[in-house]
Amino acid sequence: MLASRIYQFLVNKYRYYVAPVLYRFTLGYKVKKLQGKDCVNVLFVLTEIGTWKTRMLYLEMLGHPRFNPTLGVSASAEKPSSKLDLMEYLTAKKYDYLDLDIDTEKAFAQISPDIIFYQKPYKVYQPEIYFYKHRRALFCHATYGFHSIDDAWAVCNLFYRFTWQQYFENVLTVNSKYIGKMFDGKKQALVTGLPVMDLLLQPKEKSSDPWKPLNRNCKRIIYAPHHTIAEEHVTGFAISSFLETGEIMRQMMHKYADRIQWCFKPHPLLYAKLVKIWGKERADEYYNDWKTAENSQFEDGEYDALFKYSNAMIHDCCSFTIEYHYTHNPVLFLIRQEGYEANRNEFARKAFDLHYKGHTEEEIDGFIRNVLDGVDPLKEDRQEYFDRYLLPPNGKSACQNIINAILGQDEYSKR
Repeated sequence: MLASRIYQFLVNKYRYYVAPVLYRFTLGYKVKKLQGKDCVNVLFVLTEIGTWKTRMLYLEMLGHPRFNPTLGVSASAEKPSSKLDLMEYLTAKKYDYLDLDIDTEKAFAQISPDIIFYQKPYKVYQPEIYFYKHRRALFCHATYGFHSIDDAWAVCNLFYRFTWQQYFENVLTVNSKYIGKMFDGKKQALVTGLPVMDLLLQPKEKSSDPWKPLNRNCKRIIYAPHHTIAEEHVTGFAISSFLETGEIMRQMMHKYADRIQWCFKPHPLLYAKLVKIWGKERADEYYNDWKTAENSQFEDGEYDALFKYSNAMIHDCCSFTIEYHYTHNPVLFLIRQEGYEANRNEFARKAFDLHYKGHTEEEIDGFIRNVLDGVDPLKEDRQEYFDRYLLPPNGKSACQNIINAILGQDEYSKR
């Protein structure tokens, strides 16, 4: 009893330093017990559609004899309304799920997870859902984007100090500064590839075309602005150029109405930021123009098929800097500030270098005309980058590698 009280005191007072040490003290026992089980219970905690990038891993585990995966849905503190959209999506896909918010204690007791995958490593969950309440489980993490940023804010959080395994794309990312900031990087970090890589590598024929039909032949261009606009992110991570280029992009959508079909794919958090700055009426007018124009559409959910059936993209989003290279299509990055790539690791800088860059109306218009004319001098360089860095290791899918890592099999038998 006294030992339990001392433990709880240390956890509460020094949780960033002491609690991970105490947790990891029992890690070896937990791992040995888990890898000896005939069936491993895995919980995927989900809050929104757009950043659920472990779907391929869930499906792989669903068909594996040693895994019993469960989807658990919870409201996001970032965007509570996303929960309803998520549940509708899962229902349409005929994926079984549990609502973790109704009776959290009962839901977790019913699942009895050996492993928990949280959709995001940040504290965006309800207090009873947060990993700190469920330390009997092991925590594995596959990021919803690619590992591209070496800044401390992106890697130094409490959750990462508790993870058993974190999965990386390639040797380039696992050797970045990121590892040095993890609790026990050499043991936690595994080069397996990411589930999103498997999704992006699927041939487009496996997905239905999400672009609305037009009665003419058009090039298809995605416009994907990020949410980190300057008024909301005055210093540091303020990469979005939307306030400078958003109206230019709308003009381009109308200017090329007869030759280009557009998709407006903003970050889900951009709208709320614009309402604060512009007011609801102006924000709604802007969004509705993209939604209702005959040659345009709006998307804020899944986008892998949207990418695959497109011809080009214009954006200022970190994760898309790497993800869109899976299409082999030309892509323009909307530059807001010099030195954007300073906090990127080598993997991300190489991807960024393979973008055309633009900020002014003339630069953006020039890129669009090149897409129409098939002018793409960076094409061969993008292919070389793809072959070298964007394929999972070991000649297997990323999900197969992750499953082997969890079970301690094949290339991961000594980890």
